Amino acid sequence: MRAKHIIFFTVILCLITFGACKKSVPTGPNGDLSLEFSGRITLSGQGFSNVDVYLSRDVSQKKTTGADGRFSFTDFLTGDYIITPSCNGYSFNPSNYEVGSYTRKDLNFTASLASYGTGVGDIMANFTTRDQNNQNVSLYDFFGKVILIDFSYDTCGPCRKKAETAEAFYQEYRNKGFMYILIIIDGDPAAWAAAYDLTFPVLDDNSRDIYDIYSLGDCPLPHVLDRNCTIRYKREGWSEAIKAEVEEEINKYL
Repeated sequence: MRAKHIIFFTVILCLITFGACKKSVPTGPNGDLSLEFSGRITLSGQGFSNVDVYLSRDVSQKKTTGADGRFSFTDFLTGDYIITPSCNGYSFNPSNYEVGSYTRKDLNFTASLASYGTGVGDIMANFTTRDQNNQNVSLYDFFGKVILIDFSYDTCGPCRKKAETAEAFYQEYRNKGFMYILIIIDGDPAAWAAAYDLTFPVLDDNSRDIYDIYSLGDCPLPHVLDRNCTIRYKREGWSEAIKAEVEEEINKYL
């Protein structure tokens, strides 16, 4: 009898211990794990404060680093996420983290003065030119947004076809921190804006000062920039497949 009692109480103790362990794991309303992503951003070995850090893909949130350079995202559920720091004039190593459904507290970044380039993974340099209203517009007026930049010209059939749906595309994403910029390399930005009822910036680059830097040979030439103006996607042409790729990249960083 004594042996049976010992076994009985051992089983009860195991069940109580297992239950306590289960309760110690934070869960969401559906029993999903409640995650935490945290880390630190340093500049010259010191905490880098006032840097915006964005969580994107399955959830969209923004935090700002404190005096010690630390940031933390808490209390959200399993999914796929990207963490991207954003500060005008700086680059970060790594430029982002892609993380899954498990807590990470080691998402550390090293900041340095930005360098610029034209390929995927490079930060796009600022530029300024006139829009359809003859007002100066700079790329970095929209720093911190996810940006789609495209190049078009008057006699480009695919460019015209794409412009027919551009405003609807912009309206779909604009309230999520998105900006569309259309750059005209041969034509009148005001005429393009009027013809297709475009309310986002349509910029004049008839001098090709901007296009010649980023050209691959022809248009359309979509570029997707993340919230630190890093080029995440760049491809010549337009098709349903390219449209799907562009939308996928935009949704990753919103």
